[in-house]
Amino acid sequence: MIRRLEGDQFWLFRQDDHARLSAELARQIGNAQFAKPEPRESVLIGIAEHDSGWPLHDDAPTLSPARLPLDVFETPRAIAHKVWLASARGAAAVDAYAGLLACLHALGLSALSVSQNQPSRFDVQQMRQQFDLNKFQHAVIELLEGLRSRLGLRIDRPLRLGMAEGWTDEAEEQLKFNFRLLQAMDGLSLAICCNQPPPNAASPFHTRPGASTVTLQLHRPSRDLLLVKPWPFDEKEIRVSIPFRAIPSRPYTGDDDLHAALAAAQVQQFEATLRSS
Repeated sequence: MIRRLEGDQFWLFRQDDHARLSAELARQIGNAQFAKPEPRESVLIGIAEHDSGWPLHDDAPTLSPARLPLDVFETPRAIAHKVWLASARGAAAVDAYAGLLACLHALGLSALSVSQNQPSRFDVQQMRQQFDLNKFQHAVIELLEGLRSRLGLRIDRPLRLGMAEGWTDEAEEQLKFNFRLLQAMDGLSLAICCNQPPPNAASPFHTRPGASTVTLQLHRPSRDLLLVKPWPFDEKEIRVSIPFRAIPSRPYTGDDDLHAALAAAQVQQFEATLRSS
């Protein structure tokens, strides 16, 4: 769930809706500077499905320690591991290459969570969390290696977080391009949904397989306008829409209180425009 403060309301966006918005953006990638992804439909499915496990939480959302609707950036590992693994498995059930991209996304998120949660001293609870992380990563790696084998990608060479390390070939360069595109469109979608573009929203990605990376510069002069540079799309302007529910911006007494507020809120559409800056 993405929690956005607007006046005296929280606008709540579901993670799976945010992922579908990412794929809508990716579908329009491609111009003289930026290549389109290949295999195109499989990549678009992977981007659309990379958060497909989040209904496990967002169908019955929980509260943060501050008793606010839990935002995705506040997600504890116990929830994160469950939805990340479900996302990878769900995408793989639809399309093998899509599942591979979702596995890469899940492993990347788990590595980021480790770097952000290093203990300052010995902690028994931290040991338990590390054990759970290892189980999660082993499950994703097992799924990933099976998908790589099905797709004819090598598993007998060194891999780091599921991608080639210290070697490369044409298929690996394409995979890297497609995965970095997923990350970039994921960040761009978050920049549309969040109050302010998150610090990691502008993720570097390749202009084409094997080429150097660029980082999109994002600026939001108004609530529904996002300026992007360089411009990676095939149209001069893009208009997008994503559903949300608006509930009062207050602490909630418990999950049931939050669920009641959500049930009483109608689904609305947030519309935004992207333009070249």
